[in-house]
Amino acid sequence: MILRKVRHHCVVMLSWLRISYYRLMGTAIGNNCYVSLGAHIDVRRGRIVIGDNVHIASGSYILGHVGFRPLNEEQETRLEDNVKVFVNAVVLPGVRVGANSIVGAGAVVARDVPPNVVVLGNPARVVQHLEGENTTRYHESM
Repeated sequence: MILRKVRHHCVVMLSWLRISYYRLMGTAIGNNCYVSLGAHIDVRRGRIVIGDNVHIASGSYILGHVGFRPLNEEQETRLEDNVKVFVNAVVLPGVRVGANSIVGAGAVVARDVPPNVVVLGNPARVVQHLEGENTTRYHESM
């Protein structure tokens, strides 16, 4: 039991360090966010904005640019408040993921995602709408 608590505190500290690094590199990240040790946020080029209470799982990529295309200075990748990005998901440049949405494991998000939905697949498609108490239940359990 005590080892789990120690592990939890170490994981939280590592996430805080990663978030501090990303902020230092110019990524706008809100409060109470969690970025897993294996998650990748593109900080070299492009603009990425992450809202409050966003959780990004291991193996996920949040991209600000694609190397073979010229960089569009007005383009930004945005994860709004209360978004959950699960394992090995990819959010491509210029995509907006709406508030309270869930990006499922392995999803490739190539288009904007509306608020309060679950998206899965490649390319990501809406599979469920989260309304009212369902939204609260999904986000409190994570």
